[in-house]
Amino acid sequence: MSQKEDTFFGTQCMFVCDQISLEILDVNENTVQRLGLGKEEILGKKLFELGSEVSSLYHKSFMNKSLSNKIWEFDINGSGSQLVQFSSHLINYQGRPCKLVVAHDISQTPFNVPKESQLSSPVEFIDFPMGEIEWDSSHKILRWSPKAEEIFGWSQEEAMRHPSLLKSFVHPEDLVIIRKEFAQTIKEKIKSKSIVNRNITKSGKVIYCEWYNSYLFDDDGNLVSIYSLVIDITDRIKALNKVQRSMQSFRDLFDSISDAIYLINDEGVIVGANKGTELTYGYKVNELIGENHKILGAVGKFDPARLAEISKNKGDKGSQKLDGWGKKINGEVFPTELLVSKGIYFEQEVLIIIERDISDRRLAEEELKKREHLLNDLFNTSPLGIALLNKHNEIIEVNKGFEELFGYSGTEIEGLELDRLIVPEQDIVEAKKLSNTPRVEDLVTRRKSKEGELIDVIIYAVPIIIDEKMMYKYGIYVDISDRKKTEEQLRSSLKEKEVLLAEIHHRVKNNLAVIMGLLELQSYSVNNEDAKTILQESQMRIQSIALVHEKLYDTDDFSEIKVENYIKELAQTVQQTIGNQSVPVHIQFDMDEIYLPITQAIPCGLILNEVLTNSYKHAFIGKDEGCIQVVFKKEADHLLFIIRDDGIGFDIESSKRSRSLGMKLIKTLADQLSGTLEVSTKEGAEFAFRFKKEE
Repeated sequence: MSQKEDTFFGTQCMFVCDQISLEILDVNENTVQRLGLGKEEILGKKLFELGSEVSSLYHKSFMNKSLSNKIWEFDINGSGSQLVQFSSHLINYQGRPCKLVVAHDISQTPFNVPKESQLSSPVEFIDFPMGEIEWDSSHKILRWSPKAEEIFGWSQEEAMRHPSLLKSFVHPEDLVIIRKEFAQTIKEKIKSKSIVNRNITKSGKVIYCEWYNSYLFDDDGNLVSIYSLVIDITDRIKALNKVQRSMQSFRDLFDSISDAIYLINDEGVIVGANKGTELTYGYKVNELIGENHKILGAVGKFDPARLAEISKNKGDKGSQKLDGWGKKINGEVFPTELLVSKGIYFEQEVLIIIERDISDRRLAEEELKKREHLLNDLFNTSPLGIALLNKHNEIIEVNKGFEELFGYSGTEIEGLELDRLIVPEQDIVEAKKLSNTPRVEDLVTRRKSKEGELIDVIIYAVPIIIDEKMMYKYGIYVDISDRKKTEEQLRSSLKEKEVLLAEIHHRVKNNLAVIMGLLELQSYSVNNEDAKTILQESQMRIQSIALVHEKLYDTDDFSEIKVENYIKELAQTVQQTIGNQSVPVHIQFDMDEIYLPITQAIPCGLILNEVLTNSYKHAFIGKDEGCIQVVFKKEADHLLFIIRDDGIGFDIESSKRSRSLGMKLIKTLADQLSGTLEVSTKEGAEFAFRFKKEE
């Protein structure tokens, strides 16, 4: 290449082209001379009609160069061909949006032509970190760079063909903001503006982008086109959000601490505080910032110079604990505990104060002292014998009650093993087991005094466990000698009464048996069958009463009898006495385990006797067999006593008018139980009694 050509390319070829079609509207003089064509021949042509596209792969001299966009080969006037690459710039040309296109000699630019002699350099869009997008005034895509395709996923063809891409790739929640910003820009004729918003890629992924928008207006102030540079800042936003979350987490943690935490600088001014300071002192955080920390101290009770001294001691990096006094916004003074350490806050040395209201602790300590005093008084003045032992069962201390009970003074037995001192020889093994128990236990036994006298006592072994280890033990001794004597007397008296009560029941039963015998003898001398029947029924009623006394005599408890045993035996006696052997009758029992006192057992027995007697006599006339059910159950807070048969039944109205002793007796006995009676004659006869057990 000649020196002339080198000088010529020092002033580059430039074209003014239509923004969309790239039709050449104007060229500079250098372009005319370089191409060797008349200006009229160039105008009206498409830019790329002046040359032919080639591939950089055929030019080994550029194999290691990072060239982007397409490479074109142009015919140079009288000099053969030349390789060029274009860069474009959006301009306003005669009131319309156009592009200023610069042709760059890529065969010389990398090697020969100094950069300062170039008007512009080719833009390498592949390496360019920002997407380049051009829009018309209605937001229709005019240009869509490869980087834009990389960011959003739509190809240039798809983007330019899309009817309204703006709605598709701007997040719906941000679209209103974008339109508002655009309207303001048009109204105020702003030429450039940047904005950050969320976008949606072709695959549906939400990303954050930063947009740098340039607006081109015509001479009348109408928007002609928009030139946008966009960069994906999703990673930056995520990192920023992470930092903000971390800062918020730290602040939340800082504020979640209930203790007051505040920072003071070298001048004693509060530069930071947490919510715990508000809770402790009543001041809002913004009220404390900038105030001297003395505002939080109780005058005359806490010397702020103590904190100043810590601040001056530069070499001390540890924490120091101080006792202090705080003063709330309402003037209330309270004791505090301060933990003071040094730190850095926004590159400023500060004291970090963690202050806790210890009013409750002070009260607790005072209460503990009172309790210790009361416990000591209780130990010394208790009438019970109390010995405090170590884990080896050696005596640490005994109270006055112990001294009076066993006759030893505290000084003479201190340090001795208690079990060897007061336990009888035969009880040593049992005593060792009690002394080493890991829980509170009691034992009724005997211990010997200093004089060797055996004393009846209740011993309470109380281990003191600290950190899951038995450290101390209390032995508490209750003298029950007098109680033992009283118990023996009561036991002897009770035995006498039990013998007497058993004898009474036995004699009552025998007397009733004598009466039954007399009635039976009387029946032998009576010829009237009705009279014999009456005597027999009286015998059965007496038998019901006698059986109760027999059951009470046979048990250890003379107050109650077991209903099941009594009812079954009484039913068997009635069956053996008057049961009609020509009609087999089966008795079924369904009874809970119930105990009744004699005052209720006798009426129940008499009721059973009357009902069973009536069933055997009248219920199964004309039947081949019969069945009687006896039920005695617990029902909520009542007892249910039912006797039913599957016989021929009876007329209830007629029975109400009847003057028979049996029905009158049944009603009287039901009243005696303070219960209710229900009679039914469906499919036989049923008598149901409900009553409460006497307590």
